[in-house]
Amino acid sequence: MKKILAIILASLSVSAQSIDLSNLVNQSQSIVDTFDAGIQRVAGMEALAHDGSIAPVGTVDDAKLTYEQAQAYNDALQMTTEAVYTMSAEEFVDEQVDMARADLSTAVSAFVGASEVLIQAVVVNDMAEQAQESGDAIEAQEVQSYIAENNVEITDVHVDVYNESLETVEETAQTYAAFVAVQSDEGLVQDMQAEVDLMGEDFLNAYDAVFDASSGIATLAFHTTDSVLIYGMFDAYTTAENILTSGQEAEFYTTSPTGDECFFEDCYAE
Repeated sequence: MKKILAIILASLSVSAQSIDLSNLVNQSQSIVDTFDAGIQRVAGMEALAHDGSIAPVGTVDDAKLTYEQAQAYNDALQMTTEAVYTMSAEEFVDEQVDMARADLSTAVSAFVGASEVLIQAVVVNDMAEQAQESGDAIEAQEVQSYIAENNVEITDVHVDVYNESLETVEETAQTYAAFVAVQSDEGLVQDMQAEVDLMGEDFLNAYDAVFDASSGIATLAFHTTDSVLIYGMFDAYTTAENILTSGQEAEFYTTSPTGDECFFEDCYAE
């Protein structure tokens, strides 16, 4: 994968520090544990007091907050507010891959929902073929009954929704594939890190990571400056033939209404 251009319009020095919230986690957990112990004791004393059961002296001692706990917690708060956190190119790309994967999953689910009326067309086709081959009037009447009793017509709205769902799957799959391609190219990720380091920028300030499949260009901008990175993803493209071949072998197809002849009936029942 070849980087074709990196545009640096401005730069800003940024302090670098790894993300470490362990101290805040530990100190706040200490407060939470003490608070939880207090709630349990208050709940128990309040409940048993109604029965005339007297709590022994010192029941709440182990649930008291200490000055040291409070100070340690406050110190951790201060350290956290003063810290400057960073994100590496690898972390940023991993995050983009996760988000793009979720978008693709959502798009595929939307496609499945938009396919309901087309699934009905598969049923009608199967029934009509069997009736045609058999020449049986009863089977033909069953086709008529099925059409009358089920919502099988395809409206213009159905057409639009289905086509839009296909386009959305294409777009989200392209974006997801582009980020996976970047993630898999160790040299490219290292190059991105070097460029951003040179700019004095940080990936924590990156936003608007966009891939344009029509041009093959991926761009990345930053909140804090006018810096933009531009990369060509031309080597990551496959062919429509490969897509079809892979699709015919994929479980999504082999378990689908058109790819599985047993989709509408249990062919595997003994």
